[in-house]
Amino acid sequence: MSNSVSGFGRWIERTIRPLGAWALALSLGLLGGCGGGSDAAPTFGAADPNATLRFAFATGVTRFDPHRATSSYDNTWLFPVYDRLVHMDVDGQPVPGLALNWRYGSEGEWLEFELRPDVRFHDGSELDAAAVRANLVRARTVRGSAVGAELASVRDIEIIDALRLRLHLHWPDAALPLILSDRAGMMIAPAAFDDPTLDRHGVGAGPWRHVEFRMGNRATYERFEDHWDPDAAGVRRLELRLIPDETTRLNAVRSGQIDGTNLASLQIEQARLAGLTVMHRVGVEFLHIQLNRSASHFGDRRVRQAMNHALRRQAIVDALGLGYGQATVQPFPEDYVAFDPVTGRQHYGPDVERAKALLAEAGLENGFDFELIVPNISAYLPLYEAVSDQLAAVGIRTRARVLEGAQISERFYGAGESDAALVQWGGRPDPSQTIDLLFTPGALPNPGGHSTPEVERLARVARREIDPELRPAALVAATRAITEEALALVISLPPATFALQPAVAGFNTWISGNKPEFRGVVVRHRIGEGG
Repeated sequence: MSNSVSGFGRWIERTIRPLGAWALALSLGLLGGCGGGSDAAPTFGAADPNATLRFAFATGVTRFDPHRATSSYDNTWLFPVYDRLVHMDVDGQPVPGLALNWRYGSEGEWLEFELRPDVRFHDGSELDAAAVRANLVRARTVRGSAVGAELASVRDIEIIDALRLRLHLHWPDAALPLILSDRAGMMIAPAAFDDPTLDRHGVGAGPWRHVEFRMGNRATYERFEDHWDPDAAGVRRLELRLIPDETTRLNAVRSGQIDGTNLASLQIEQARLAGLTVMHRVGVEFLHIQLNRSASHFGDRRVRQAMNHALRRQAIVDALGLGYGQATVQPFPEDYVAFDPVTGRQHYGPDVERAKALLAEAGLENGFDFELIVPNISAYLPLYEAVSDQLAAVGIRTRARVLEGAQISERFYGAGESDAALVQWGGRPDPSQTIDLLFTPGALPNPGGHSTPEVERLARVARREIDPELRPAALVAATRAITEEALALVISLPPATFALQPAVAGFNTWISGNKPEFRGVVVRHRIGEGG
């Protein structure tokens, strides 16, 4: 992949964009072969409790040890086997999970949890306060922890009784409940902590037991009959498959080889015409060029601002996403608690001359070159070409380095290799997680550890404000500073989009995006042909 194939961005804007969604689909050959068969639609009866649900994703799992898993997209593979202290509803609000309730001390000096009684791990051991304490200690201290920084506020963990424990905090931490709805709150059976096979075989307390894993292929789960919520596992068997190519995934759903998958926006009309159920929602995921702000020239705010002004975001959304999603410069969607209406979605409008002037102020009149990691996923080729063209128009030249998704986590985030990565941020349950992980020092997703004193200060204020009436203003202030400092190079908020066989029911789209949970999802009996 190189700039020798650039020009796609200009071609798609001149040739395709004016045609509209339907013509775009026809131009790209997406609607051919969608029909066939009878016009009569099948009808469905009750859920089949012995069914198998087969679902495919573009991204696999890095490991089944949730404390050391390095990608947020691991969550979908981990959720079936691992319950968390706190769960999250589809709109991002914390709800009871393994913990029935929680409360802060009057000054936020501690956070106390009351656990569900009679919860068992898959190995038969009891989930009690001692097991939870052991998990939280491990999450903070295990070598290679990917979640330790998120638990930095925890000073000590006190067991009050068998079902109650209190987290004593260095400082008030408003993000902790939702942090504990993520990998940091996933509970591993303590006997499996030091099992060398944990990376490949999870042992938790979730609705399904993990029974098989084939690296680069699939994971298989079977219903855990002793789970505390008998309605959680609506199918007896769950198979998650890794299929990186989006066309192959959609064809597998159309042919009935699998029951559902995540889609690219360009595939929405094709999936609908094939009679599939299509669901989509904009959430807290975003596409961005993530800069290692300690590499290349990215430590200079003027350079980051120039790059922001170089991007024609709406053109990318219109051409590559059929208008689905939000073109924005902010890492959060409109109507979300951390969205800043003052800077808005267009704080850096496309302005080639302004971008060149900012580069000249930074002493880069002739522009510069940098290496950009690109995922080895077909949808990223036209995206790379579009952003490469747009940056080149102001004198910024990219060198693509193509890597698999798991390699990006290990090399860009883990090892700090390369200057930048064209990736999708998976979002996090609490907005402070995104703010802290990407824009303050010390966290794995911030290669180079760059920040500014003001952003660090505002991030601390937002994280420590436990009053739910006051916290939104603190979050907005942090977002505004991040935007004005151009710490992010956000392109858009693409919708999380899924195609499902009509027999599938109970599937939800989550504000967390392409990280769905399968609790309550069922496959219904097919009882005949309609009409």
